[in-house]
Amino acid sequence: MNWWTPNYFHGMNSIMLKKPTTLKNSINGNQSERYYYLDWLRLFAILVVFFHHCSKFFDYHTTTVYNTVRSPALSAFREFNFLWIMPLFFFISGASVYFSLRSRKAGGFIKERILRILIPLIFIGTFVINPPYIYIERLFEGKTISGFISWYPHFFDGMWPKGNFAPLGMGTHLWYLQYLFIFSLILLPLFVRSKKSGRSHLAKLATHFEKPWALLLLFVPISAAASSIELMGLGFTRVVGGWDPISFLLLFIYGYLIFSNTQLLETIGKISTVSLVAAIVLTIFYIDSHFGVNLAIPGITRHNIHEIEAAFPINLPVSAAIQAFRGLLGWCWLIGLLGLGKRFLNFNNRALAYGGEAVLPFYILHHTIILVVGFPILQWSSSVSTKYSAIASISFVIILALYELLVRRLNIIRFLFGMKSKI
Repeated sequence: MNWWTPNYFHGMNSIMLKKPTTLKNSINGNQSERYYYLDWLRLFAILVVFFHHCSKFFDYHTTTVYNTVRSPALSAFREFNFLWIMPLFFFISGASVYFSLRSRKAGGFIKERILRILIPLIFIGTFVINPPYIYIERLFEGKTISGFISWYPHFFDGMWPKGNFAPLGMGTHLWYLQYLFIFSLILLPLFVRSKKSGRSHLAKLATHFEKPWALLLLFVPISAAASSIELMGLGFTRVVGGWDPISFLLLFIYGYLIFSNTQLLETIGKISTVSLVAAIVLTIFYIDSHFGVNLAIPGITRHNIHEIEAAFPINLPVSAAIQAFRGLLGWCWLIGLLGLGKRFLNFNNRALAYGGEAVLPFYILHHTIILVVGFPILQWSSSVSTKYSAIASISFVIILALYELLVRRLNIIRFLFGMKSKI
């Protein structure tokens, strides 16, 4: 059995890293690969998240700020993204924790979590990003007509969702960072290496999943958690990211587990193509039946594109079975995407270096900017495609301008956004 021994690791290690994961491993003294593909996958995923949130205005499921006319295509686009995008983020975050703890002790790891996650959540998230986010929602709901500056003191009126005050990641897209911080702390005993064996509890457990069938069966705990959450009437917890917190916790653990064992990575390479094909075929069936394109199935179809305003009632046992099916589907996508990344994206260039550092600030800024830009555009008497294109293009330019001209250049702002100081 060979175990990864990192030689060095740059940047943030728990979340969307600020620099590429230029991790060089040495196995038995020999240099091995660098995991550039993890950074490419993360960079690709954050771009999809951006377009995903631009689409939210036009999704059948949206109940906050939305366009009068909804879009079947953009609704299907978002439903497809829900299957893999946040699972991929939590998985990569778990893998990064493994690499981080190879070069630091528990105390240093906690300090890093505070600097890279908690500081941005407290100072930028609570007082800069969340207020305009909540303000746009209240403006859309008709609960305020005042300008943002005069409304800002009312941000502290009551606790969200009934009130306005949404600290940390509450009520906004920053819930992801909040989950990561909590997961990192509560799972730390499983992540820290034993002084006696030099391996963590999870690294030892990883040896039981080296066979392809055993690795594939890791979807079972996710499916069991997702279906149980549904049966307990807690399906509302999927309002963030399309999955429940227990599934995210398991995916976070799996990221650590798999990257702690070279054999598991080799197994993923062997089964990734089959997994990707299965994911594509099953996704076509899932999306088709979800929107009743060809298969309108009672209890399964949630929105019929042939009857735009129709929303079908929920059948609890069937819904639980669907959540179990999504567990399998999400796991197939993860294995397939990892295999694709390892095969085609394991290289470095200037675009990755720049984009890798920009990912976290981009994520923090993006959804609030989209809401601020999108709200007035929704008032246009234009087509969905025109509004969507305008929201996406204008928002993207503003986010990059803020990052390039403000966040990236000033060390105090870099610190508040969880970035290392620029020398």
